[in-house]
Amino acid sequence: MLFVFDSVICDLFAGTDTPAIVDDIRARLPAPHPATLVEAVAFLTTTSPLWMVAYAYQVSPAHGDEAENILRAAETAAVTTAVPTPGVREALLACQAGGRRAAVVGSRYSATIESYLDRHELRHLVGPAIGYRHHRPSSRPTGIALLRRARKALAVRPAECTVVGASVQMMTVAADLGTQAIGVAGLRDSRKHMADINGSVVVSSLHQLSDALAAAPISGGAPLSMRSDSAG
Repeated sequence: MLFVFDSVICDLFAGTDTPAIVDDIRARLPAPHPATLVEAVAFLTTTSPLWMVAYAYQVSPAHGDEAENILRAAETAAVTTAVPTPGVREALLACQAGGRRAAVVGSRYSATIESYLDRHELRHLVGPAIGYRHHRPSSRPTGIALLRRARKALAVRPAECTVVGASVQMMTVAADLGTQAIGVAGLRDSRKHMADINGSVVVSSLHQLSDALAAAPISGGAPLSMRSDSAG
């Protein structure tokens, strides 16, 4: 099973002043030429550190590396404050007890994911931890590539794998890869939107997922078979 790091394992930047990270990067960069109106507006208004890192690399490799260092430091600091999502420990324990291997995958630095799992005493419950080595646009894998890497690290076929996510985007990517998707409602996107994805399963919480995992132990990595929760 592949657990998406940001939202399912934790909300890494919850309580973090994300605009301040963007402002720190922005202050070190020249603004786009006013003639490039869309980019100029985005430069002034974005609250996305990733957008700023990508723009920094357009300016120069040195600016990009500096922006990455700022973002990496912010992620490292957030590891100490972000609280694990309620029920995630129980869900990972249920995977372990039921014979399911678990991996964590996310659009954060791999070192951030590893550090978080270690700090919150979850590392022993998880196998591969798959994230970015760089946020450099030329080397940053897409969501599809990250999921493929994580699935290969578990050495399972797409149909034998289940992605536990909290967004329509991640569930759609999983479905496109031929992998089962389980959405946890309310962490990122609503049940209504996630339930619209063909073949999707939506649960109310990670506690509900852990109960389903505990009730259906397996051996050999078969996908979880469960009905979508219809409550709420």
